[in-house]
Amino acid sequence: MANISQKYAGALYEVAVKHDSLESVKNDFFEVTEAAASVENFIDFMDNPKITRDKRTAAVEAAFGESDRLLLNLLRILSDKKHMSLLGEIYEEFLSLYDEAHNQARVTVESVYKLSAEELDQLGQIFIDKTGYEKLLITNTINEELIGGVRVLLGSKVYDGSVRNQLDGIRNNFKEHTNS
Repeated sequence: MANISQKYAGALYEVAVKHDSLESVKNDFFEVTEAAASVENFIDFMDNPKITRDKRTAAVEAAFGESDRLLLNLLRILSDKKHMSLLGEIYEEFLSLYDEAHNQARVTVESVYKLSAEELDQLGQIFIDKTGYEKLLITNTINEELIGGVRVLLGSKVYDGSVRNQLDGIRNNFKEHTNS
């Protein structure tokens, strides 16, 4: 379904740029996805074929009527076509388009403990230099399995400087030599 999600995201992105509403749409889209995720069974309700179109439309209006009108139009279409389950994917695709246009990337830095702002800034600068992005939006997550060091996830790439990875490499190297 990624292809459908890409089409919806691309259409919303283009119309938001055309109407100079990109920031408003992006901010509201975040709020909408958070709200939809926080309401138990919301997506199931919105995609349920037994729920009438009018009830789904009324639910969208009640929940998201204050959103940017361009985003609200997309939500009405998703509701109408029972595609609300694509909301998260569409948001991710929209953010990818936004990030690409702004020469920025979203990065997850895994570490054994929470890194300081200074440590994250230093890592960010290393990866800005490495990748050529102007800006990195960094999220730090705790992963105690790493033992030490960090693992950086940038798009589909993984830069693994963890102790766990180094130990695995030594173990694999040792296995190769003992099996020779």
